[in-house]
Amino acid sequence: MKRRSLLASLCALPLASCQGESATVRFKVIASALVDGRPIESSSVMEISYSKVTHSLLGTGGATRLYGEALIFDLGGKGTVYVLPIQHPDNAISTQVYEYGILTSFGITNGIGSLSEADLTTLRNARGRHPFKLYKTTRLPAFVTFANESDPKSVYEIRPSELGQHFPGTKFTGLDMEITEDPITSKLKDRLPWLKAARDPKIFPRDPPTARRPYSQLPLSYMLTPADFFGDASR
Repeated sequence: MKRRSLLASLCALPLASCQGESATVRFKVIASALVDGRPIESSSVMEISYSKVTHSLLGTGGATRLYGEALIFDLGGKGTVYVLPIQHPDNAISTQVYEYGILTSFGITNGIGSLSEADLTTLRNARGRHPFKLYKTTRLPAFVTFANESDPKSVYEIRPSELGQHFPGTKFTGLDMEITEDPITSKLKDRLPWLKAARDPKIFPRDPPTARRPYSQLPLSYMLTPADFFGDASR
């Protein structure tokens, strides 16, 4: 499974007492940049539910449900970047990002499968705006853009630190998470209409059948599916 854990799937089965204590966090993803020296921000509201899993076939653990969509990061007329709800480490497949990043951004060191009651209380009581932090790394969610937004095959990944190379006069300055009660954002399919009906992953670039590149070595654009633009509960 690419985005949902096996434990989360087990909770859909008729297993007694599968879901235990839970906490829900609604938050803004806020991307910041300088455009010709002027600070700008774009944001998108998402929501994550964390649940402890008990008495499942695999014992105890945890599950998540992510609601929302990619952040439309408009660069003041210079172009647009889409901040996806996935991460793409070098030489690896894409994986969840906010599900882990919310925890460490708000000071929780336990993983999803070992959240304590105190951790869930911390999530329920979370307040304020915090820099995005993914464990002890500097990794961020995946950033992609399009040479032509009407053509999904023109998508390509960019590194946030190289924003100015793709959009002259711009500089990425940070990604923050802020607790909010605002409604979950739902405007991506209006911006990228082909997402409304897109189900075929081949709308994005793909190697020919004869290619032999390992999946983990593919560019992100060759791994993407329409689902990668949405949280697992918003598809």
